[in-house]
Amino acid sequence: MNEALLLSAALLIGGPRTEIPPEQVLPRFEAQCVDGRWNAACPGLRTELELSLYGELQMLQSRGEIDREVLRSAARARFPMLAEMGLRRLGKIGSPEDREAVLAALDHTSPGVRAIARQMLEVQDDRFRKGLGPWMRAGQRNGFGALVPDEQPDATRLGLASAVGAKDSATLRWRPFASDAREGRAVFTTRLSPEQVLQLVAKGQKTFDGSQVPGRKQQDAAMKSMDSMRQELQAAAARGDLKALQELSQRVNQQMQAVAPPPGAASLRAVAEFAAAPAQVRYVQLNAPLPPRIDKDGKPGKVATRPVTAAVARDEAFGGETVLVILY
Repeated sequence: MNEALLLSAALLIGGPRTEIPPEQVLPRFEAQCVDGRWNAACPGLRTELELSLYGELQMLQSRGEIDREVLRSAARARFPMLAEMGLRRLGKIGSPEDREAVLAALDHTSPGVRAIARQMLEVQDDRFRKGLGPWMRAGQRNGFGALVPDEQPDATRLGLASAVGAKDSATLRWRPFASDAREGRAVFTTRLSPEQVLQLVAKGQKTFDGSQVPGRKQQDAAMKSMDSMRQELQAAAARGDLKALQELSQRVNQQMQAVAPPPGAASLRAVAEFAAAPAQVRYVQLNAPLPPRIDKDGKPGKVATRPVTAAVARDEAFGGETVLVILY
């Protein structure tokens, strides 16, 4: 492996390294990091175990079959290259245990690992297609870059400053497969009730239900109209009809202006993926800080804010947990 690949592999390792002898890693991990125990040394021990397993599987895969229990453990790994290998060697979901391992990989921080898990679930799992499938976001990277882990968004940058440090904030679990930084979307789940989540993040601010979101009906109608116009645009482009393309472009601009919220209105955006009825989804506008601008003297200016949408509801796709969606 050349120096560039070694550096790339090092960037993928999801934890600190230890300097203890290899034969001591597993006994220490079993003594300190299982059955509900976890301490500061555990992330490093887990990293060492995953790197060791990756090396062993690299040798074993050329010799024949690998036990599926070992492959399920690999699929659950944090080290992206090991998780990818585990999923590819599993090949298909053949048991409830396989399904649980693939579902765990669906929440991997690397989009390349999530994409493989998604393919396996979409082919064989109708429950996924009807449940978590609509929440799944496509990865935006290809090749080796798809294995580089996504970075969890900063809670304060999402308008969740009031939740940071709160005793219940640690129960918010980031769901990478349903999030997309390029789209400006972060999704969390929790066992807290929707009312508890709103109390945690909104601090008494006015909330709306899905039927009250300003411009919701107009937005829904506009989206249907935009889908129709998109198909017309594709057809016009295919036949090279420049006049039709120009007219359709003007209609698209007019449609976007028609649904733009009036100045001063709450800038709430509806979340379509919720299986709950719109009236059961609660929305609130939060204010998220923007990075301070640097003035001509090199000093940071005043901190400005931007409005972000928080949508909260229970969803059976996540086992009935409460889902918090931040659109920023």
